[in-house]
Amino acid sequence: MTVQFRKSAPPLRSRKKLYPYERDDAVSPVVGVMLMLVVTIIIAAIVSSFAGGLGSTSENAPVATLAIKMFAGPNEKNVTIEHLGGDPLATKDLKIVSSFTVPETFGSREVEKENRGRLIKHTIDGSLAPIKENAIDTGAKGYPFTPQVTNDDSVVSTRTADKTFGTAILVPGGRLTFDRDNFLGFETEKCHDYGFGEGVTVNVMIVHTGSGKVIFDKDVVVPW
Repeated sequence: MTVQFRKSAPPLRSRKKLYPYERDDAVSPVVGVMLMLVVTIIIAAIVSSFAGGLGSTSENAPVATLAIKMFAGPNEKNVTIEHLGGDPLATKDLKIVSSFTVPETFGSREVEKENRGRLIKHTIDGSLAPIKENAIDTGAKGYPFTPQVTNDDSVVSTRTADKTFGTAILVPGGRLTFDRDNFLGFETEKCHDYGFGEGVTVNVMIVHTGSGKVIFDKDVVVPW
């Protein structure tokens, strides 16, 4: 009788030598990719929560319907902002930005050649103290084409007597009245120099500084 002996499986070390393709090296890249995904998710969650926290600290912009009245004639030298409805507006939280581009002609007369097409931009900032020291500096270099940020004591609310821009709260039905020159940032009656007259366009933008939102932005065509 012939006895046959079955060969037993080689030990693990021998198997690795015999079968080199049976390896577990591929586990490392998989683990690495998973770790990278986990780190990415954690970073995204931190950034998202940080951004959400920033957003929650900003103020909500008030909602209000406003109207601007501005005239070019010599009999009405004021600019009026009327509050037609909506939220009360604390003027200390507002900036009014006016932009006027000097035209080529004023009626049938030509405007000073060197000024044509130049932009006059002026900002009234309610966070500044409404005092004469913060008025427009007509002697500043480049006046009036160098933008100035001002707030003087010439602005009065007819609804809250003797309140200036920066101290008044503009409520529905109320209005603020500005001197036209102080509002626009230049001497409007110097027509030959700046060409301010009937039919010109002035852009007026009002920004709520607490939220950084624009609550009014309109091109105003100026009647006589």
